[in-house]
Amino acid sequence: MNHTLHKFCEIHDSEFIPWLNSTWNLNIEGVRREENIQGSPDRTLARAVFANDADKLFLVEKFGESRAWHRRQIALATCILRQNGLLQALGPLKSINGQFLVSYADALFQVTPFVSGTELVRPEYLESADMGRSLAEFVSQLCSLSFHVEKQTEFSFFSVRDYIYEIFKDMKVYDPDEHEKFFEFRKFLGNHFMQIHDTLPICICHGDLHPLNVIWDKLRIKAVIDWEFTGMKPRIYDAANLVGCAGIENPEGLLMPMVTSFLDFLVNRGVFSELEWKFFPEFVLALRFAWLGEWLRKKDVQMLEMEYVYMGLLVDNMDLLRSKWKILK
Repeated sequence: MNHTLHKFCEIHDSEFIPWLNSTWNLNIEGVRREENIQGSPDRTLARAVFANDADKLFLVEKFGESRAWHRRQIALATCILRQNGLLQALGPLKSINGQFLVSYADALFQVTPFVSGTELVRPEYLESADMGRSLAEFVSQLCSLSFHVEKQTEFSFFSVRDYIYEIFKDMKVYDPDEHEKFFEFRKFLGNHFMQIHDTLPICICHGDLHPLNVIWDKLRIKAVIDWEFTGMKPRIYDAANLVGCAGIENPEGLLMPMVTSFLDFLVNRGVFSELEWKFFPEFVLALRFAWLGEWLRKKDVQMLEMEYVYMGLLVDNMDLLRSKWKILK
């Protein structure tokens, strides 16, 4: 049983399933406790899989009212992407009144068709060139469809540069030792990357793209999940995040087939500009500060140390990575 199901107190409410059925017209009969729900449970208050009378499965997610605007933007974005051919984007179902999120008691609920997949074997997936190409195809298609989302949503631009400055302001006050320790990496980015960051092309990005946020059908992408951080970002954001996550899984992963085939596909398709590729390794480093913020929030000493070592490895091998990745002509 998934470990957030116990938080889904509504499953014990005799009126909840009738409400779901009248709101979404689904003919749901009950909860499926044995289903494994992929993705982070921290993105919702609770979640559970329900089955209807035709044995179709639906993921029902519970959110706080404070997340209403953002969740509606995400729902709209994923539905637009799916309507325009990005079938790996799972848009939630609209209620009979045309709403993505509907209030019940003191919370909001969203319903999405439930998709199961094959197990991702870690870290062996780093050996898979096919997985790398599948991920690159997704990134390429997402970039090409960005303008459809931009026209119909209201996401604000997320600046990695500004985020780094803010996190260091906070670290100086609340984590002075970590501030001093990690400052060398911020200084490194200050040499060139910080100046050009806001000149990079922007588009709609997933925001947390890596293999664990994918439902796989063996080596192909069945669905991409956990769109919590989607929004307008530098266009190379998703590619840099994915490569950075491969390296933290295993530093050798930076040069293994999943990463190299991923980058080869994007280079050959001309998805990114020369300027984006020029600063791509720096962007991989810059996005590690988003993860650093997570480790600081959780006070995860082990991951903080691992992140420090990893950032050092990236800085020391920038030129080597550019050469091995073949991202510059």
